[in-house]
Amino acid sequence: MAVTICGGLASKRQMKLAIIKRSPGMGVRSNVKKTSKVVLGFIVMGLVGSIHAQFPQMRQADERRREMIAADEARQAAEKQGKPAVAAARPVTNVDVQMVLTKNDYKSFAEAKPNAATVFADGDPAWLYIKLNGKLEKYVYRTSDPSGERFLLFVEYGPAGDVTAKSHETIEFSKAELALSEFKMSLAPGKAGHNNALAIYIKNVAVSKPGLWHNELRISDRPGFPRSPGDYLAKTAFNSDFSKGIAKYPAERNSFQSLVLRDSTDESKLPIAGKFDDKAVRTELTNRLTSEGIVPTSIYFSDDFWGEYSDDPSSIRQFRTITATFLYRSGAACMYGTADITQRFAPMNDRFGESTIDLKKDIAIPCSEIK
Repeated sequence: MAVTICGGLASKRQMKLAIIKRSPGMGVRSNVKKTSKVVLGFIVMGLVGSIHAQFPQMRQADERRREMIAADEARQAAEKQGKPAVAAARPVTNVDVQMVLTKNDYKSFAEAKPNAATVFADGDPAWLYIKLNGKLEKYVYRTSDPSGERFLLFVEYGPAGDVTAKSHETIEFSKAELALSEFKMSLAPGKAGHNNALAIYIKNVAVSKPGLWHNELRISDRPGFPRSPGDYLAKTAFNSDFSKGIAKYPAERNSFQSLVLRDSTDESKLPIAGKFDDKAVRTELTNRLTSEGIVPTSIYFSDDFWGEYSDDPSSIRQFRTITATFLYRSGAACMYGTADITQRFAPMNDRFGESTIDLKKDIAIPCSEIK
């Protein structure tokens, strides 16, 4: 905007004099400095708001910090008034939720608890049992996305007694499963079927070094970071005794996926179908197969939901994966293959990005399997 003096455009000197006359007391530079600070303040506030809008985990962390501050202030106020301190929303571990590890498969938590194991050597089978006081619906974290309402719990693997986590995995439940009062999962060597296995154990122990390691599994209904000690529904500590070396668990890590897909290490057996389906992912896979010269006769997915996980201590949804099976003919032969489909979470967009597809193909099967 040009400043006009006596009907014409002002010179720089005239403009400066005019501004000075309108700005008594503090002077031009002081006012400019004040204005700059105000403008800068609005810019910074805008940027902070924009960043927080784009990083949902930052919002969740802020919300959690505010909750902790509010609870602490309420406690201090109650103490000043001579009243009993306000109880925390949840104790360090929730007495309503129990979890134990065993080396054998038992029918129920009641059978597993007296046989709880705290030391695991290389190659030992491992099972996780979780018992709830009431139905699962009381404990899950509920959220929604374009696919509908989701029911989640979050598992961490980390050093015993340490607030850090080495990795995270999300367990997703169907609506029908909300009626459960207990459930169990194979940690090693693996088992087929939705929520019958949890990969977080074998992924971590398989990359351990020889020695004695003090670890723990934790389960939470809190998706945000940082988590406070009261954010866990339950924890269970165990020792990984690899003082004699470690070789079996790394081998089991390679076979874990096959057991989860087909309950067998025999790849001539087709993976078991789950309830999952996604039109966009199916299209991505079909396009990839076409580029490989494969025309599938059928495609189906294993498991009922994406598997979300992270090997980053500060993130619980860095990746999600699902496995698809595709059947096809190659000349007179009948074949099948599997596609491990992975999507990375993009915090700036608050969604998962494009798929990375790893194919395993040309596995012979009887032509009676081709429909």
